[in-house]
Amino acid sequence: MKPYFIGVVGHSGSGKTTLIVKLIEELSKKGYTVGAVKHDAHSFEIDYPGKDSYRFKHSGAKRVVLSAKDKLAMIEDRDKEKPLDEIKNMFSDCDIVLIEGYKLADIDKIEVHRKQTNYEYLVEKGIENIVMIASDEKIDFFKPVCDIDDINSIASFIEELAKR
Repeated sequence: MKPYFIGVVGHSGSGKTTLIVKLIEELSKKGYTVGAVKHDAHSFEIDYPGKDSYRFKHSGAKRVVLSAKDKLAMIEDRDKEKPLDEIKNMFSDCDIVLIEGYKLADIDKIEVHRKQTNYEYLVEKGIENIVMIASDEKIDFFKPVCDIDDINSIASFIEELAKR
């Protein structure tokens, strides 16, 4: 089975990360190998002073790989952002990959929306490929809509899409 990639998009504070964590747990329980990608519009640092990998990186290495029997991590300087299609190639051993962000990407997306954020729905702003809205309020302008806390139903919806 080829990996199925689905985005989880929404405004800041809407609960995208929380939903993804719960979906990873649920889909993993169902026997799927699940991957995740987090898009960060800002720069980030995952390596810290005092660590060997930090010393390698800050002495001039363009790429540093940390490898252990149960984990692999890579830190790489980039002149420009790696395209999502190239990142997707890193997940060939997964069944389902949940992608936070990349709201303009050409992938199916679940929009996460919370009433308290008081933002306009992304689907109303023209964001394409939204296949479901997960919200804490009832809406009638889009189908399907699922309660944001109904993880089982959202996971089942993703399972059906992945079978296409």
